[in-house]
Amino acid sequence: MKRRQIVLGGLAITAGSMLGIPVWSRSEADTLKTEYVRLTVKGLDRSLRVAQLTDIHWDHGNTVHWPMIEEAITQINKEQVDLVALTGDFVTTSADPIHELAPVLGKIQSKEGIFAVLGNHDNVLVDSNRIISRVLTQANITVLENRWTTVAGLAIAGTGDLWRGPYEPERIFSSLRGRKPTLLLAHNPDGFWPLKEERIDVQLSGHTHGGQVRLGPWAVLGLSEPFWPILSEVVGERRLNKVVPKTLTRTNSWAGRFQQGDNQLYVSRGLGRFRRLSIGCPPEVTFFELEPG
Repeated sequence: MKRRQIVLGGLAITAGSMLGIPVWSRSEADTLKTEYVRLTVKGLDRSLRVAQLTDIHWDHGNTVHWPMIEEAITQINKEQVDLVALTGDFVTTSADPIHELAPVLGKIQSKEGIFAVLGNHDNVLVDSNRIISRVLTQANITVLENRWTTVAGLAIAGTGDLWRGPYEPERIFSSLRGRKPTLLLAHNPDGFWPLKEERIDVQLSGHTHGGQVRLGPWAVLGLSEPFWPILSEVVGERRLNKVVPKTLTRTNSWAGRFQQGDNQLYVSRGLGRFRRLSIGCPPEVTFFELEPG
């Protein structure tokens, strides 16, 4: 084969690959994966099944398509879980879509209830937090903002968002004082690491979208500091750049399970993908088996 043929063939393959990336990334963004995780919790009275759904970003199809939300809910209902944890970013910018989303989330079947915390996107506008919290509550979803409650011998706690606040974990742990097995819901995983002196048997977080674009063993692309202004403009958060960190996560807690002493953290890749772009980190719904230690 002549050198020119080899070069032209290589260019054709490269061009074909580049043209295929948008199709591939959209297909992955619309393909839901199910993750099963088994965790041990000291002092738990009995095994508990927990479902986590996060970063739905319902904005009428720009970030997530409705059939995948329905698919995630159907999967949760089939699993007959004890608890459901919703860990923030229900919307992307406007709070209005929560009126369509919340009633559907409120129909999720759970033996002990549905519990939620809000994310940074749920606080973009002045009244967003109040509106979203009210509509979720009307759908029989318990919103936990810097407070906790007890279910089946387990303390279920929730913080406000780390970036947008009010983030006051001391209000939770000053009253808990490590007396109960604790499941902490916190949208941003970065808050887990400074709380190493507190008892956090399990923290469930989202926020990262798994990185949204991951290419093999290389670092996360598209959400690192040089790309953040572009992403911010895409999702309508340019005005937030002055008040939030320039990187999405400072602790490399992008997705999966992490541990600090006896404290355990799980970061879900969530449902939503900005511009429905996803490479190497498909959307997920997660099921946990919490077992007595």
